[in-house]
Amino acid sequence: MASLQLVAPPVQRPMSITAPEFLPKLTEFNDLTRAVRDAGLQITAMSFLDNTITISLDSVEQLVRRFAHEVRGQRHRTRGRFTRNAVTIRGIDVVWFSLVKEQDA
Repeated sequence: MASLQLVAPPVQRPMSITAPEFLPKLTEFNDLTRAVRDAGLQITAMSFLDNTITISLDSVEQLVRRFAHEVRGQRHRTRGRFTRNAVTIRGIDVVWFSLVKEQDA
């Protein structure tokens, strides 16, 4: 008889500031943050722990013009009335939210 065993996902502990990978990751995050600001994009939130920079919807066109050649992954997920769009640039997720378009009846 088959059985289902529920196993909790492994807990990912926050990176220690003494870890050898901390400084390079922080440097990459800060470098991309500076580049995004220098390109004129509006940053609405940043999370080093989640490895994400959130930009405004108005900044997406400028993101495409400035960083299209650096995009390494593209994802989207709809929940409720919003779609969370994300692209990976230099190993960091750049995220923006857009409203779901309603279809005509």
